Amino acid sequence: KRTVPSQSHDHSLCCPRHLCYKNSLFSLTLGAINNMKLTPAIEPVFILAGQSNMAGRCDAAELPNHLKQIKSLDFQICWDIDRNFVEDCNSDGKFLPLQPQTSTGLNMDIFGPEMAMAHSLAPRLEKLGVKRAHFIKFALGSTNLHTNWNPSNTLTSGKMSNIGYYPQFQKFCKESLEFLNTNAAPCSVILPLWGMFWLQGESDSSKANTANSYLSNFEKFIQTVRQDLKHPNLPVVVSPIIWKGKKVHLVNEALQRAADSEIQHCYCIEPLEKDKFSVQGKEAGVGADHLTAAGLCEIGHRMGNTIPLSIGVESS
Repeated sequence: KRTVPSQSHDHSLCCPRHLCYKNSLFSLTLGAINNMKLTPAIEPVFILAGQSNMAGRCDAAELPNHLKQIKSLDFQICWDIDRNFVEDCNSDGKFLPLQPQTSTGLNMDIFGPEMAMAHSLAPRLEKLGVKRAHFIKFALGSTNLHTNWNPSNTLTSGKMSNIGYYPQFQKFCKESLEFLNTNAAPCSVILPLWGMFWLQGESDSSKANTANSYLSNFEKFIQTVRQDLKHPNLPVVVSPIIWKGKKVHLVNEALQRAADSEIQHCYCIEPLEKDKFSVQGKEAGVGADHLTAAGLCEIGHRMGNTIPLSIGVESS
């Protein structure tokens, strides 16, 4: 069983075959750095994707103080969230210091699992000599994998439930990576993606047909993501969901099977303990039935501890 417990893991880094310094005439080869710690100039990149719990439905005021700042490592984030509701919940294509994100639609600053995730990743990355890392976050509330994240769905207008957002997701990821490489300091090396975090499935759990097809849809989705981003071994970390959908168990079983045997380099964190972590009540308004701040932070910690830092960094 490939479920990964929540404790941290100590992984060695598998470096890409050639790391070309921007504006330089030489490259570092795998043989030259295979037995060395990373130089402070190398900057890992991670993708965060999913629906409303990945976007976050908790007020930033609920973020624990110890998660508001990471002194030891510079985390940057570029985000585009809930564009299916409003189109200005983004960082304007720029990477900014890790922070809660302003939601104009919800009229508050929100956060997802990224704040706690960064705290779990930081000490692991520091051991590799990393000084700065980047998050690319694209999340859409109320979207399902079956239709909205379907790579084959190119519908761009009409009912929101019928629109395909995968092309926008890919465009955002590629433009964000291009921005990093274009604006990197002369001594910086922006590595290929080190991993992707996926928190989604609630919308697929409401109907039997979408829940039963979740595994095959997820396999197709991950395969296409890896092909489009040219990273066939990109590690993917997923989380079981907590939701009111009648078929939640089918979605969670699919996510577990994906990690156990169906998708290589896919890892599923341990599900949240229901007696310790619950969802927000009706008094939370738009946050009702979504993960609490404690739940989001716990998922972030587990995801950050689970992502392996030894595969997926080589491009095809």
